[in-house]
Amino acid sequence: MIERTCYRVLMTVLILGAIGTAVSAADSQGADQIKIRGVVRSPDGAPVKNVEVQWYYMSPTDFPYQGGGQVTDAQGRYAFEVSAGRRYRVAAGGKTATHFQSPWFTTESGTDVAVEDLIVRPYSASVKGRVVFENGQPAANLMYGCGSESCFPLDSHKPPKTGSQGEFAIEHLLPDEPYSFWVFVEKNVYCVWKRLDPGVSPLQLTLRQSDCVTLPEDYLSYGTHESFATYMAYAKDSTIDFELPDLDGRMVSLAEIRAPNKAVVVTLTGTWCGGCRLETPYLVEYYNRYQDKGLQVVGIAFERSSNPNPLETIRSFQQEYNINYPLLYGGPTSRQHVASVIKGLHHFGGYPTTIYIGRDGKVQFIQTGFWIHSEPHKKWQLDQMDSHIQAILSEDPATPDPTSP
Repeated sequence: MIERTCYRVLMTVLILGAIGTAVSAADSQGADQIKIRGVVRSPDGAPVKNVEVQWYYMSPTDFPYQGGGQVTDAQGRYAFEVSAGRRYRVAAGGKTATHFQSPWFTTESGTDVAVEDLIVRPYSASVKGRVVFENGQPAANLMYGCGSESCFPLDSHKPPKTGSQGEFAIEHLLPDEPYSFWVFVEKNVYCVWKRLDPGVSPLQLTLRQSDCVTLPEDYLSYGTHESFATYMAYAKDSTIDFELPDLDGRMVSLAEIRAPNKAVVVTLTGTWCGGCRLETPYLVEYYNRYQDKGLQVVGIAFERSSNPNPLETIRSFQQEYNINYPLLYGGPTSRQHVASVIKGLHHFGGYPTTIYIGRDGKVQFIQTGFWIHSEPHKKWQLDQMDSHIQAILSEDPATPDPTSP
C-alpha cells in the first residue's frame, strides 16, 4: 500500500512537472553544468536495463519540478547533465519495475555526483488466460485490468479488452507478488479475482454474476476499482484471534467480545489515520443502531512509534468521537507487528482495515480503506457497511452446518 501511494504521488508530480520542466530548463541557462550518474540494480545486485529514470529539481519555493528522463542501458546505467548549486532527486521505475527514489542532494560547481544505487524489482512475469461465463460461453470484448500491491501494468484509462474467446494477456508482473485481475461487465460493475499466482499461466477464470461488485459512478476519478481490487487481506481458515489490553491495561480477547454469539465488527485503526477518523463516526452510529440486535464493535488502535503517549492519545480520540464501544491498544503500526497480534490475518494492507465476523465466529468480509470523498462514494461505502452488518447479524449460530457430517 505504501509503495502504491508513493506511485500515485509520483505520477501526480510527473504531471505537475510537465509545467515545471520549461521553468527548470530556462533557469539553467548560463549556470555551471555538472553530471549526475548512477546505476539501477535489482535487490540481488544485478544491473537492470530499460528502466525509466527521471531527475527532479527542487525550486526555491520548495516545489519539485520534473527534469529530464531516459532509460537505463544494458549495464543499468544512466547519466544526466544538470546545473550546479541546486537540489536534485533521481527516481527509477515505471511500467517495467517498482519505483525507487534517491534522497535529495545538492550539486556543487565542478563536481559530478555519483548517486547511490537505485534498487528496483523488475516486472519479469507474464500471464495469459481466458474468462468464461458460468454457462461456458466466452466473456468476450470486456474491459479488463490487473494490479498488485506494487504493480499496475495496465492503463486504467485505456484498458484492454478480452478477445473473441475471452482471452487476455498481461505482461510486467512481479514474479513473487500475488495480483488481482478484474473484468468489467457493465460501466461500473466488475468481477475481481484476488491473490492470483503470477507463476500460474494460462488461467481459466469463471465470471459469476454473484461475485460482481457495483462501484460508485465516479470510481475512475479516484482509482477506487484498483484500491478495492488489490487490497489482499484475508483470514486464514476464515478466522482471526487476538488478546490485547484495553485502555486500562486489562487483557481482552476476541472470545470475550463475541460472547454470547455476537456478530462483531473489528476495526484496525489509528488516531493518526485520516480514513480511520472518517470511518469512526459511522461505526459509532451503526453500533448504536444494531447493538440491541447482537452487534458488537471493537476498535484496535495501532499508534506510531514516535508517539510518546499512545494511551493518552487514544483516550482523547475516544472522547472526541464519543466512542462507546471497546477500544484496545494494538501497539506499533508496522505490518509485521499487526500480523503478530492479529492471529490468522494475512496480507494486511493498511488502515483502516475493517473485519466483519458472523455469529459463528467466521470472517465474512474484510475491507481496507474508507471512501467517502464524494457523494456517490459516500453512498456506496455506507451501503457496503450496512450490507455487511446485516449479513453477519442474519446468521443463526444454532443452525447446523449442512456440510458437516
